[in-house]
Amino acid sequence: MFIGKLSKKVGISIKAIRYYEEIGLIKPAQREGKYRVYDDSYIPVLEIIKLAKKLGFTLDELKEIAESKSQQGLVPITQLRQALGKKRANVMQQIEALNQVLSDMTTLEEQVTQYNQCLLSNLASLEPMN
Repeated sequence: MFIGKLSKKVGISIKAIRYYEEIGLIKPAQREGKYRVYDDSYIPVLEIIKLAKKLGFTLDELKEIAESKSQQGLVPITQLRQALGKKRANVMQQIEALNQVLSDMTTLEEQVTQYNQCLLSNLASLEPMN
Protein backbone atom coordinates (compact mmCIF):
# COMPACT_ATOMS: atom_id res chain seq x y z
CA MET A 1 0.00 0.00 0.00
CA PHE A 2 1.14 3.55 -0.57
CA ILE A 3 1.96 5.91 2.28
CA GLY A 4 -1.38 7.76 2.06
CA LYS A 5 -3.37 4.58 2.64
CA LEU A 6 -1.09 3.54 5.51
CA SER A 7 -1.46 7.00 7.03
CA LYS A 8 -5.25 6.73 7.00
CA LYS A 9 -5.22 3.17 8.38
CA VAL A 10 -3.12 4.02 11.43
CA GLY A 11 -4.11 7.66 11.93
CA ILE A 12 -0.58 9.03 11.63
CA SER A 13 0.32 11.79 9.20
CA ILE A 14 2.32 11.08 6.06
CA LYS A 15 4.91 13.56 7.27
CA ALA A 16 5.29 11.70 10.58
CA ILE A 17 5.65 8.32 8.86
CA ARG A 18 8.38 9.74 6.61
CA TYR A 19 10.09 11.24 9.66
CA TYR A 20 9.95 7.93 11.57
CA GLU A 21 11.58 6.30 8.58
CA GLU A 22 14.20 9.06 8.35
CA ILE A 23 15.25 8.73 12.01
CA GLY A 24 15.29 4.93 11.88
CA LEU A 25 12.25 4.34 14.04
CA ILE A 26 10.73 2.22 11.28
CA LYS A 27 12.52 0.38 8.50
CA PRO A 28 12.64 2.07 5.09
CA ALA A 29 9.76 1.17 2.81
CA GLN A 30 10.24 -0.65 -0.45
CA ARG A 31 10.16 1.58 -3.51
CA GLU A 32 8.11 1.25 -6.66
CA GLY A 33 9.60 3.95 -8.80
CA LYS A 34 9.35 7.14 -6.79
CA TYR A 35 6.65 5.80 -4.44
CA ARG A 36 7.10 4.18 -1.05
CA VAL A 37 5.24 0.89 -0.73
CA TYR A 38 4.38 -0.46 2.72
CA ASP A 39 3.13 -3.90 3.66
CA ASP A 40 0.84 -4.75 6.57
CA SER A 41 3.81 -5.34 8.91
CA TYR A 42 4.11 -1.57 9.36
CA ILE A 43 0.63 -1.25 10.86
CA PRO A 44 1.29 -2.78 14.32
CA VAL A 45 4.66 -1.00 14.59
CA LEU A 46 3.08 2.38 13.85
CA GLU A 47 0.19 1.65 16.22
CA ILE A 48 2.70 0.88 19.00
CA ILE A 49 4.54 4.13 18.26
CA LYS A 50 1.26 6.05 18.31
CA LEU A 51 0.20 4.55 21.65
CA ALA A 52 3.66 4.97 23.18
CA LYS A 53 3.66 8.65 22.21
CA LYS A 54 0.20 9.02 23.75
CA LEU A 55 1.61 7.50 26.95
CA GLY A 56 4.36 10.11 27.04
CA PHE A 57 7.28 8.38 25.36
CA THR A 58 9.46 10.70 23.33
CA LEU A 59 10.69 9.77 19.88
CA ASP A 60 14.22 9.62 21.31
CA GLU A 61 13.10 7.08 23.90
CA LEU A 62 11.33 5.03 21.25
CA LYS A 63 14.36 5.22 18.98
CA GLU A 64 16.61 4.01 21.80
CA ILE A 65 14.35 1.01 22.32
CA ALA A 66 14.13 0.37 18.57
CA GLU A 67 17.93 0.47 18.25
CA SER A 68 18.30 -2.17 20.95
CA LYS A 69 16.58 -4.81 18.85
CA SER A 70 18.12 -8.23 18.99
CA GLN A 71 19.63 -9.87 15.94
CA GLN A 72 16.26 -11.48 15.26
CA GLY A 73 14.75 -8.01 15.01
CA LEU A 74 12.79 -8.36 18.24
CA VAL A 75 12.60 -5.62 20.84
CA PRO A 76 13.79 -6.89 24.24
CA ILE A 77 10.72 -7.32 26.43
CA THR A 78 12.74 -6.51 29.55
CA GLN A 79 13.74 -3.11 28.22
CA LEU A 80 10.17 -2.31 27.21
CA ARG A 81 8.88 -3.32 30.62
CA GLN A 82 11.52 -1.20 32.35
CA ALA A 83 10.61 1.80 30.21
CA LEU A 84 6.90 1.27 30.93
CA GLY A 85 7.65 0.88 34.64
CA LYS A 86 9.48 4.21 34.69
CA LYS A 87 6.61 5.90 32.85
CA ARG A 88 4.11 4.38 35.27
CA ALA A 89 6.11 5.62 38.28
CA ASN A 90 6.26 9.08 36.73
CA VAL A 91 2.49 9.10 36.16
CA MET A 92 1.88 7.97 39.75
CA GLN A 93 4.03 10.87 41.01
CA GLN A 94 2.05 13.28 38.87
CA ILE A 95 -1.22 11.86 40.21
CA GLU A 96 0.02 12.29 43.78
CA ALA A 97 1.05 15.88 43.06
CA LEU A 98 -2.34 16.65 41.48
CA ASN A 99 -4.15 15.04 44.42
CA GLN A 100 -2.16 17.33 46.73
CA VAL A 101 -3.18 20.34 44.62
CA LEU A 102 -6.84 19.29 44.89
CA SER A 103 -6.48 18.88 48.64
CA ASP A 104 -4.88 22.32 48.93
CA MET A 105 -7.71 23.82 46.87
CA THR A 106 -10.30 22.27 49.17
CA THR A 107 -8.45 23.64 52.20
CA LEU A 108 -8.32 27.10 50.66
CA GLU A 109 -12.04 27.00 49.83
CA GLU A 110 -12.80 26.06 53.45
CA GLN A 111 -10.60 28.87 54.77
CA VAL A 112 -12.24 31.42 52.46
CA THR A 113 -15.67 30.24 53.61
CA GLN A 114 -14.65 30.56 57.28
CA TYR A 115 -13.18 34.01 56.65
CA ASN A 116 -16.36 35.10 54.89
CA GLN A 117 -18.52 33.81 57.76
CA CYS A 118 -16.28 35.63 60.24
CA LEU A 119 -16.67 38.90 58.30
CA LEU A 120 -20.45 38.47 58.11
CA SER A 121 -20.59 37.73 61.82
CA ASN A 122 -18.52 40.83 62.61
CA LEU A 123 -20.73 42.97 60.39
CA ALA A 124 -23.86 41.62 62.06
CA SER A 125 -22.50 42.44 65.51
CA LEU A 126 -21.92 46.09 64.66
CA GLU A 127 -24.59 48.44 65.88
CA PRO A 128 -26.28 50.39 63.16
CA MET A 129 -25.39 54.06 63.06
CA ASN A 130 -28.29 56.41 63.53
